[in-house]
Amino acid sequence: MFKKIIIFIITFIFIMPCIVSAGVGSLAMVGGKYYETLEDAIRAAGSNDTIKLISDVKLDDTMDINKTVNINLNGNDITGPEKVFEVSGGVLNLTGTGTIRETKPNYGAIAVIGSTDSGDKDYSIVNVGNGVKLEGWSGIFITHDNNKSYGVVVNLDGDIAAVNDTSGGTGIGVYVNGNIKDDKNHPVVNIGDDAEITSTGNGLYIAGYATFNIKGAYIEGDESGIGIKSGILNIDGATIYSEGVDKTPTGGYNNGIKASGTAIQIESNSGYTGDMVINIDSGTIRSKNSYAVYEYIGKGTDSMVDSMDISGGTFRAEGTKPVFGLSDSFKSMHGSFISGGRYTSDPSEYLVSGYSAKLENDLYLVTASSSKLVSGDGTSGDGGSSVLKVIATIVIVGI
Repeated sequence: MFKKIIIFIITFIFIMPCIVSAGVGSLAMVGGKYYETLEDAIRAAGSNDTIKLISDVKLDDTMDINKTVNINLNGNDITGPEKVFEVSGGVLNLTGTGTIRETKPNYGAIAVIGSTDSGDKDYSIVNVGNGVKLEGWSGIFITHDNNKSYGVVVNLDGDIAAVNDTSGGTGIGVYVNGNIKDDKNHPVVNIGDDAEITSTGNGLYIAGYATFNIKGAYIEGDESGIGIKSGILNIDGATIYSEGVDKTPTGGYNNGIKASGTAIQIESNSGYTGDMVINIDSGTIRSKNSYAVYEYIGKGTDSMVDSMDISGGTFRAEGTKPVFGLSDSFKSMHGSFISGGRYTSDPSEYLVSGYSAKLENDLYLVTASSSKLVSGDGTSGDGGSSVLKVIATIVIVGI
């Protein structure tokens, strides 16, 4: 009996340090060591270390990130009154499951500021993994220092819920400040297949010059799915949706963007950089009550869209509006920009030469004509190869 007691005591002595080291107030662990504050854990962690949360974290102030910080939420939440994290000259990697939340929404769950030096590549980087949710007035707020924001990269595979701010202003899923005007080394936002963005306002508001690559995500905004005034928008396989009230025609605005109820809202406004390039390869662009794609002159006289190319996708305007609502200036500059896709209204006036639209199952299907297929130029509404097109042509003509 005495021997068993001795063995138990020895065993307890060995495991006791592990129990004591966690402490009652410990919030995070780095390499087996426990910390009572997230700030202490970040200070102690190296660029290859991962901070693993062991309980919820409540911040009183914004946490500045100016080095590489890896956080595994591990089923826990990080909350702060507003602007929970600000990344400037650092890398923030968020993994695991949990939520980053503004408790008094006013700015964003994560603010990102680029460099003032145009040569700084990969200066501020944010990676949001699948399972991580950002909640606030915005999920990610890309802003500037003295109107400069070079070297910003955001990779979003998690979710965003953009809510009204404390004064009732509607939210924005991902926001790019309009003072970011340089097209060199500009912010790049990559939104992946697993991402889901919902917003009481705009799913995305791209005021400043940036590139957005959206692949397979779901983006919904009550006021618009996407509002854009500057930069490059590439959509491949994503769903962009708005069920808001139709508020077109929409007036221009120099401090934000007014509600339209459209899926993609393009404001040509001379107070912004403009130079918009819009490419849609596939996906679903859908408005419950208004246009699927809406472009208008908010300020100035000319469209500020450099190019639009639609080669596929499904475009639904489910109210009384047609799919497209475009300014006369846009039409005169870009009369032909569609080479594929399906539409709830006839898109024939916008088709590239050699393509036609045919009503099938309540949708107008755009395909290449036989003469276009024979030319072997490698293009079609479904992205088929030249060889397949020639085979299809042979079948059509009955050879």
